[in-house]
Amino acid sequence: MDQDDILIIGIGNIFRGDDAAGLVAAGRLREMQLPGVKVLEIDGDISSLAEGWQGAHRVVVIDAMASRSQAGRIFRFEAHGEPLPRKLFASCCTCHAFGLAEQIEIARSLKQLPSSLIVYGLEGKDFMLGAGLSPEVQEALPRLVEQIRRDLGLS
Repeated sequence: MDQDDILIIGIGNIFRGDDAAGLVAAGRLREMQLPGVKVLEIDGDISSLAEGWQGAHRVVVIDAMASRSQAGRIFRFEAHGEPLPRKLFASCCTCHAFGLAEQIEIARSLKQLPSSLIVYGLEGKDFMLGAGLSPEVQEALPRLVEQIRRDLGLS
């Protein structure tokens, strides 16, 4: 990856309702073919997360959240500067051996964080096996994608 490139990583599980939000958002950003942007999608086990961003300097991670906040709410964290609140990124289902917050802290302890790591969380509502995206998450996805584009100076 070129040092000026941006890596967007969407994580989730397409078979567990709103847990697919990160994957869907990343897919939409991929379809836009934004210059200087590479998109990676990790479905299920996120233990390879740090491996995926190796060599990247600007990384955006998108994941669903199950924090009991209002469904469709968008959160933004600068994870290169401080740990993610673990309770907000508690694993919403059994699809992640460790949650996103734990994966980032492991990478931090190994000095494998990119210099810029922005995490977007989209509050989900339904994480049941076989469920589709809830209406609240579907409605929030275009706002989330646009917020990421603006934040990265790509709109």
